Amino acid sequence: MKWRIAAAAVSVCALLLLIFVPFKTCIVLESLKQESKDVLVPMPSSEEREFSILYTHSIHLSDVMETYKTDDESNIVQITLVYEDTAIGMPGGAEGEEVFERTEDGKYKISNMNRSFPHIDISIGQVAANHRFIYNEKVYRLADYFEKGALIRMSVQEQSFFQLWKGVILDG
Repeated sequence: MKWRIAAAAVSVCALLLLIFVPFKTCIVLESLKQESKDVLVPMPSSEEREFSILYTHSIHLSDVMETYKTDDESNIVQITLVYEDTAIGMPGGAEGEEVFERTEDGKYKISNMNRSFPHIDISIGQVAANHRFIYNEKVYRLADYFEKGALIRMSVQEQSFFQLWKGVILDG
């Protein structure tokens, strides 16, 4: 009889560990001010983990593409910036080891960036910004998941089965 109780206790503990212990690396997009489900993007463990944020600049109304990857320390590392206008709010050149160039279609591109962030806060535009998350060649409009004007935080986190179940998963 005691072995059955012990086996049941071990089974319950194992099930709880399975459900609540984080195991999957994800990009997590979470609202900082409003109640909403977190948006989770499971990342592969061995491949290059790149994704982009595309938005329309609020002043000169042209597209800006920021490309990132995740590193082994759960940071988000900006690697490329592509934009159409060097007007207000956009860089006019590169810094340090970065490379500044014009693309064939006339856009400005800064590559060889290595700017690391523990998280990135994004204010979802209310008018023109149209923020989009791009992963595995699929485009996800952030306004489809968060209210316009919401402040969201993008970070790399380990997630449990329970957290994956609670969130909205973008699987690419």
